[in-house]
Amino acid sequence: MPSPCQLLRQLSNHRGYGFPDIFRFKGSVLPSCIPVIFSSTVFATIVSVLYLVYHVNLLLPGDLIGAVSVVVGLLLGFSTNNAYDRYYEGRKLFTKMCTHVRNSTREIWVSVKDDRLDKEKNIKLMLAYVVAIKHHLRWEFDTDNSDLTYLLPPDFHLSENHSHGPHTRDGAPTRDGASTKDGAPTKDGAPENADPNQGGSQHNVIVLPSMKSAFRSLASRIPPTTFRSLRDSQLIKFAEEELAVDMDASMCLPLEIIHRLGLYFGQKYREKKMDTTRFDMLTGHLNALIEILGDLERIGNTPIPFAYNLHLKQVVTLYVWVLPFVMVNVLEWLTIPAIMFISFVLFGVLAIGEEIENPFGYDENDLPLDDYCKNLESEIKYIQKYLISAKVDD
Repeated sequence: MPSPCQLLRQLSNHRGYGFPDIFRFKGSVLPSCIPVIFSSTVFATIVSVLYLVYHVNLLLPGDLIGAVSVVVGLLLGFSTNNAYDRYYEGRKLFTKMCTHVRNSTREIWVSVKDDRLDKEKNIKLMLAYVVAIKHHLRWEFDTDNSDLTYLLPPDFHLSENHSHGPHTRDGAPTRDGASTKDGAPTKDGAPENADPNQGGSQHNVIVLPSMKSAFRSLASRIPPTTFRSLRDSQLIKFAEEELAVDMDASMCLPLEIIHRLGLYFGQKYREKKMDTTRFDMLTGHLNALIEILGDLERIGNTPIPFAYNLHLKQVVTLYVWVLPFVMVNVLEWLTIPAIMFISFVLFGVLAIGEEIENPFGYDENDLPLDDYCKNLESEIKYIQKYLISAKVDD
């Protein structure tokens, strides 16, 4: 017999037309629609009072509303479908990324003839890549997140100079220990003369995007007219100052992780601990992961054009506010609850499209990225615990 907790969990996950869906408030778009529903109802009340109490003739022909209704429906349908396409594509891409990580983990575990601890460390990097992308899509450009810190090796650190990493004496970059003086990468990407007691912290650093990139993206989303009207504000002044400074690009954390994994695969291939087929397969997975990162950034950083969203809001609002002039002579006082219901339907559909347009945040209706990462971590831990690993002397 199910326990009370299991019954409550089944009840909360119930999907249908009964309890609790129709009474559910959490996850609903109603809170964001209350202001516009209230204002539309108040406007309908004013029109009803003027017509029914003061006998002011405010009627409009119903044929006008009939023609506009089709256009409003098409606009709402296009907006919602486009937003859901972005939502569903984000889910497919995240699943595809997890699939590449699963395959890469399996290949590393059963095909690479390396020390078990080294393989576990680089498998953690595969998982860290997924977690880093989750935070990257949420504009959380840091390595201090609790679900990411323990996955990264100790030699991953923030760079003191956000635009340039440390260099060797001859000027060759050593971020992640890319190369030594003769250009040959060493184990774990660290130079041969690195002090082992330092853990490579002086050579392997992470260069993360600075706040100027966030302001650059923010400024690009502000309409030109609004930007000009707010040009004197402190926020826009600060954004413009940030946009005018050094624009050198920095590698984001997911790319740093891919770079380090590429160094590891290349080193094991040169050491004959991996055959050509496995090396090509793992390199293909890394390339696919980078491609998925670009596709996810495209969804998260490419909003629906502001002019379209603005026009759609204006059209729906005008449509709802014109309805009382058409319905009041037929419905009389019932016009008020009718407008309230129509406002809830139309503005609710509009709010749903806006909420799922970017599905990578923390909203109730966003994709559960945290759960995806936890499930992937459980699968990887299962592989490491129960599957046989290739040994160095195999």
